[in-house]
Amino acid sequence: MSMENYLEINYEKNMVMLNQAMEYCYEDLSHQDLIKELLSDNDLKKQLCIIKIQQLNSQSEADILVSNLTGKSGPIRETISFKILELIKQEAYCKYFQKEEILDTFVKAVTDINPSVSRNTVEIIKYVENAQYLYASLIAEIKKTLNEMQDIQQVRSYDTNKKNFNLYWNIEAIISIGSKIQADEDFFLILKQTACSNDYTIREKTAKAAHVLSLQDNRFKVVLNLLSNDSNVYVQKYL
Repeated sequence: MSMENYLEINYEKNMVMLNQAMEYCYEDLSHQDLIKELLSDNDLKKQLCIIKIQQLNSQSEADILVSNLTGKSGPIRETISFKILELIKQEAYCKYFQKEEILDTFVKAVTDINPSVSRNTVEIIKYVENAQYLYASLIAEIKKTLNEMQDIQQVRSYDTNKKNFNLYWNIEAIISIGSKIQADEDFFLILKQTACSNDYTIREKTAKAAHVLSLQDNRFKVVLNLLSNDSNVYVQKYL
């Protein structure tokens, strides 16, 4: 296929999708219709319905919403993460996002391959009441990642980058709920280990976490001391 034919086919496909999107925009859908669409496989229509949702009437509706945060296409996961953040901030709907099953989904979404989903989820978990449950789950994920990193060669490989990505967002998630948790020896030992990372972004997150937690537990100042000679400017700003 020539580039010209490819561009023409792609243009026609995009125009068809645009026309479909316009038709969906003009549909007069009830709240029940919007929720029902979240169970469908029509990603284009589903995205528009997610954006239109303004309320939640039950726990089951929240469950359906959260079920789209993992295991779906990138655009759906991203749109859902924005919508959950919008709703969980509101006192009337925050109560619907407190089930342990939902918190388990949030933990998975923290390390989504799409950074927008990760970023939104880190904000979402600030509104979770059982922060200690989240903390324990995040610690388990970090331990798993660190164990797996010992089994791969420490080179700039795809696997190493993926593990560092997981570490980065899981530590950031703990920082996000730092004021609501009782950090323990586990996290202290983890930060002592990540302070020696070859990746400056991991050392930066380590410094940030140690700084936040040292305000309530002096033990974390030890981690800051480990990083005191780090030449990276992003690490230094937390020391």
